[in-house]
Amino acid sequence: MKESLSRAYRLANELTPLFELGSKIETMLSVSMYYLNQYMGSERSSIFLFQHWNQQLTIFSSLDLKKYEISIPTSSGIAGWVFVKRKPAIVNDCYQDSRFCKEVDEMTGFQTRNIVCAPLIDYKDNCLGTIQSLNKNTGDFTDDDLELLNLAAKMVTTAINNSRRYDELLVTNDARKNFIQKISNNFENILDQQRTDDESL
Repeated sequence: MKESLSRAYRLANELTPLFELGSKIETMLSVSMYYLNQYMGSERSSIFLFQHWNQQLTIFSSLDLKKYEISIPTSSGIAGWVFVKRKPAIVNDCYQDSRFCKEVDEMTGFQTRNIVCAPLIDYKDNCLGTIQSLNKNTGDFTDDDLELLNLAAKMVTTAINNSRRYDELLVTNDARKNFIQKISNNFENILDQQRTDDESL
């Protein structure tokens, strides 16, 4: 557990500087998926966001897939199950799990062995989508991996909401400056909490 928390703190430390307002959210999330892959020891990590207009989950960020290239109904796949149930899932034999959507593998040519997936739930208790890592390089995904993914989910959700709110915000320079400071404090609080958890063990 202590090793997991230390790994989580290091990941949080990597991600925090990425989520600066003014940078494109697509770029921030793409780089964050790179770091998540490194710390998770997985072949692929990606983010699906819920699209209200078609009621589907659509790929938003992945290192090797184009934005919006893949869309699935919320009733389909492990990502759909996680989104609807608002619960994380670890599946270490995907083709033996009835929730798994084989069609995505067929479309991409990628063979998914195992997956860890978590919901992206914001401060208003809305589920924005899911985040997932596929194919651990060695062995099965574990509860420690899920803890790491949950931390990434928290930071990614905050970054997505901040970007959306900032883009929509029509305020004076002083108000915008205060908003940016508040956002910076939010990420520092996440980092401080992870540091506290790490040091308490």
